[in-house]
Amino acid sequence: MTLPFARIAEIEAATYRCWPAAEVVEYDGWQLRYADGFSRRANSVYPAAPSTLDLGLKLDWCRSWYAERGLDLVVRQTPATEPGLDDVLAERGFTEEGRTDVMAMQLPVADGPPYLITGAPSALWWEAMAELWGIGADRREAWRAIIDRIDLPGGYGLVIDGNVPTAAGLAVADGPWVGLFEVVVADQWRRRGIGRDLTRSLMAWGKSQGAQQAFLQVVAQNLPAIEMYLRLGFTRTYGYWYRRAPEAG
Repeated sequence: MTLPFARIAEIEAATYRCWPAAEVVEYDGWQLRYADGFSRRANSVYPAAPSTLDLGLKLDWCRSWYAERGLDLVVRQTPATEPGLDDVLAERGFTEEGRTDVMAMQLPVADGPPYLITGAPSALWWEAMAELWGIGADRREAWRAIIDRIDLPGGYGLVIDGNVPTAAGLAVADGPWVGLFEVVVADQWRRRGIGRDLTRSLMAWGKSQGAQQAFLQVVAQNLPAIEMYLRLGFTRTYGYWYRRAPEAG
């Protein structure tokens, strides 16, 4: 199922509120987002509205804006972004990457979440999340800054077996939506229902914050995770991908 364009735009807007960039610039209907290089979602252009300027000049300006910040120009694409833009970018040598599915569902009646979700991240949550995702020391400051910038209610989930963190995740409540981010289970603990129960707990927390629907993003090739989310009741609503600019010259 693919959502109407207005619904896609609604989820995209919620995504950006839940995962905020450090710097956002509006330029001829496009949003240029920067967050010190961590996360394509927060370091790419979102073509929210059709262009009125010459596209070549516009892309050159965007490339320069990111180059000043030490990054490549990357453009996020969804079925609701500027019509025909993806084909034009492909013709100009922009390479595709990062195919991702966006899944959503109505929140079920809360049935007693298996895991405790806290309203603030503990020191152990920060450490466990970074270790489980393999976020190196050189990237942790930029990653942590994104989460520190969230000014919406957050739910922080951490699963520990003995003294060993086995899973972690983040939920962010944004009005009728709760976004699920960074849900991860240690390799050796997968296929034991931990990811499922943690996701249920994060959704129950979202419902307690007044949300009625949940959304999440999952890499399109991550079939085990997609299967788990389908069993929980999520459906694929749309996909997004990125176009990276070729090297200048």
